[in-house]
Amino acid sequence: MRSRIGLVVLLVFVLTSPAAFAAGAAASSPYLPVLSSYIQFRYTDPSKGEDAWAIRRFKAMFDGGPQEGLHYHVQFIYKTNLQSSTDDQIYLQDAYVVAPAARGLAFKVGQFIPPFGLERFEPDWDLDLIDRTDLTNRMVVNGNLGKSFARDRGVEGDFSRGGWTFSAGLFQGGGANMNGKGNGPLGVARLSYGRKASSGGNPWFWRTGLAASDRHDAEVNLSSELTGLSKKLTSRFAGRDSRLNAFAEAGWGKVRGQAEYFRAWLAPDKGGEIAAHGAYGQVAYLPVSQLILALRYEWFTPDLHEEKAPSLRQWDSSVTYDFRRVPLRLVADYLSPRGGSEAYTHTWRFQIQYVLLKGLRLGG
Repeated sequence: MRSRIGLVVLLVFVLTSPAAFAAGAAASSPYLPVLSSYIQFRYTDPSKGEDAWAIRRFKAMFDGGPQEGLHYHVQFIYKTNLQSSTDDQIYLQDAYVVAPAARGLAFKVGQFIPPFGLERFEPDWDLDLIDRTDLTNRMVVNGNLGKSFARDRGVEGDFSRGGWTFSAGLFQGGGANMNGKGNGPLGVARLSYGRKASSGGNPWFWRTGLAASDRHDAEVNLSSELTGLSKKLTSRFAGRDSRLNAFAEAGWGKVRGQAEYFRAWLAPDKGGEIAAHGAYGQVAYLPVSQLILALRYEWFTPDLHEEKAPSLRQWDSSVTYDFRRVPLRLVADYLSPRGGSEAYTHTWRFQIQYVLLKGLRLGG
């Protein structure tokens, strides 16, 4: 009941804030918060089980400060009817400050996503398919770790120059919104190189990179990441957790695509090592700027040493349409699993995304 009241308060604030702040300060400051918000309604129709409507995401984001100077970002999320442990509550996802230190160098402090993976850093409101891959959610640092939303608390340095980008961070290791005492610290680093330009009137780009992470787990529940393995080991995992990610993306004209490979080495304090890995590849075609046709294939094996461990293999196809004069996006998606657990079903998903507010400066 308390979370429902909180949702109502948050929704009323978002919808009434333009009027509430219309008589703000005469002189606007770039450090006053800018409010943005959007909502995603989803209808899911699986081949097994009941269909359902859900609020996939309702987000409110506050940003302040010049883009080239000291700035901050705070983000909240609410979702419901998704059969998730994070349903029906408002969570703080991001709360960080970015401070430039020198040319091409900046530091980030607070709660945010560690620099691991490619797809994890693509905003959910702008994906080529309806959702990120199951593989990404399982294999990025803190991906399916309870209520962390793939976030953690820590400090990170970012350096960019001449097509090169290098990020390195040290984090608490227990995951955001979690009380993972004894876990960590978590070290993460990512290096990438890419170029972009235009040829014959067609813009093109490419980027490739590597990321690695390492953490010692005291007691972490990895059962939702490594489904099919013994819960005696994964539900209270203690040991060394090391991960590797390789990625590439490219585009030319109306076509773009990307691919990632993940591998994890999980060495428990007692017992044999778990070696999980997986990959995905996807391509998108934009016949016109507001229409996206996308196709993706992914696979995931929770343990190479366990012959009976069910592997996930699935196709995902999606059609997205963005309206020109209305901040509205419609998505139709079909998910087709191949093998793996019987829990995976062929599923249709339809989503309506609407931007409630974009860039409203509060008090300005």
